[in-house]
Amino acid sequence: MLEKLFSLGYSKTFAERYYQLWGERAVKIAEAMEKPLPRCFRVNTLRIEIPKLTKLLNKKGFQFKRVPWAREGFCLTREPFSITSTPEYLSGLLYIQESSSMYPPVALEPQPGEIVADMAAAPGGKTSYLAQLMKNKGVIYAFDVGEERLKEMRLNLSRLGVTNTIVFHKSSLYLSELGIEFDKILLDAPCTGSGTIHKNPERKTNRTLDDVKFCQNLQMKLIKVALENLKKGGILVYSTCSLEPEENEFIIQWVLDNFKVELLPLRYGEPALVKPFGIKLSEEIAKARRFYPDKHSTSGFFVAKIKKLE
Repeated sequence: MLEKLFSLGYSKTFAERYYQLWGERAVKIAEAMEKPLPRCFRVNTLRIEIPKLTKLLNKKGFQFKRVPWAREGFCLTREPFSITSTPEYLSGLLYIQESSSMYPPVALEPQPGEIVADMAAAPGGKTSYLAQLMKNKGVIYAFDVGEERLKEMRLNLSRLGVTNTIVFHKSSLYLSELGIEFDKILLDAPCTGSGTIHKNPERKTNRTLDDVKFCQNLQMKLIKVALENLKKGGILVYSTCSLEPEENEFIIQWVLDNFKVELLPLRYGEPALVKPFGIKLSEEIAKARRFYPDKHSTSGFFVAKIKKLE
């Protein structure tokens, strides 16, 4: 069993952890992560209606199925040539996006006219989806520290016709400098990315428990800043593309222990772990959700929806 994980290239530390978390399913998860994910896209309703675009693509021979949790999302089942070379893509009628990445903006449910922060925004996939759900009304304050990724983000927002977003080349740890109370905040947190082996196979061997700890510390700082700058009754959606409980369930337990918040239920995905490594966590944490490559054909992904009570 562990031999199988070793043969796939996992270090002893992480192979043993995953066996502890999922037993024999750990091999299925790891094997599923060896395969490329289906290519998915989102119809950009700022520029075109969903039926119009799907009809245009069907005529060119593209076939696809709906993403269950995203009304605008589709995954390709037939791609006769690269969808990124179509005029529809080049003119911003659609955006290539993994299906799991579509869930945090949907879970946040931003409304037209609201004040929203996206705390780790580049290259802009989730930001542009927020803008779309808000019909370009209200304001999104989008933060990122990566210069190259921000260049890509500005190009993406421009191509997609997003006009309600202010982009900051700055860490969102400085969010309070704006002096704004936000209606909603999206924190798709920097993480070890252990759920993205399909596109980053090197993460099987080059990550250590120190990396997990480093990310956990940063995530706690970011989530604290988010909650301090959220209105009473405001919503924070926290997500990662990590498999590690320290970056997911343990973070949410820490939030429940230290802030006046309520965890809101999410419909899609599997319930989050309430006893990782035999450590008993609040039963409430089952309201948060995990996506797994073996079951959902996505990267390994975690999403939690948090309401600030006071």
